Amino acid sequence: MKQSLSAYSYGIKAEGDIFMLQEQERATQNHKLTMNNRGQVELTGVTEVVSFDNQVVELETTEGAVRFTGNDLNVKRLTLERGELELEGRVREIIYHESQKGRTAGGIISRLFR
Repeated sequence: MKQSLSAYSYGIKAEGDIFMLQEQERATQNHKLTMNNRGQVELTGVTEVVSFDNQVVELETTEGAVRFTGNDLNVKRLTLERGELELEGRVREIIYHESQKGRTAGGIISRLFR
């Protein structure tokens, strides 16, 4: 089962008697990838976990989108507030490509009104 996690935070803003849901992107940082023996990966600069299961992990980072494929992949630790992710399992492939965020509006609010 693929799952998704967003790098957006939401808050309620009051203007008089009207309450609005505000979407705010979290602060970004530099992107860094460290891999140890194709079994442990540490990343920084993660802005969104697009989807993940035990064979594919797709992320948005400050340097574009990245996709990991492998076996028994597991997101060991995820801290979106700090843009950090630890991944374990057997990594077969890492692919960087241009972010889809530039082509389509991101976040839950824009998805609700499509």
